[in-house]
Amino acid sequence: MSAAGSDPTIAWLLRGDPAIRSQALRDLANAAPGIVSREERKVAKEGWGARLLQRQDRECTWGGGLYTPK
Repeated sequence: MSAAGSDPTIAWLLRGDPAIRSQALRDLANAAPGIVSREERKVAKEGWGARLLQRQDRECTWGGGLYTPK
């Protein structure tokens, strides 16, 4: 992850939401797969990814099932 230490933009992204952090680790910082996986698991539990998932209904669908795959 040496790119993160030398690039202020990557360092800034790594301080962000888990969804952004996981992508920055994977795509920009060349982090090890285990580190990326650990960060990806946080997306459903923390930050805006968790807030989005909380809006699903009890059947884990959106809008009462109106937005299911066609």
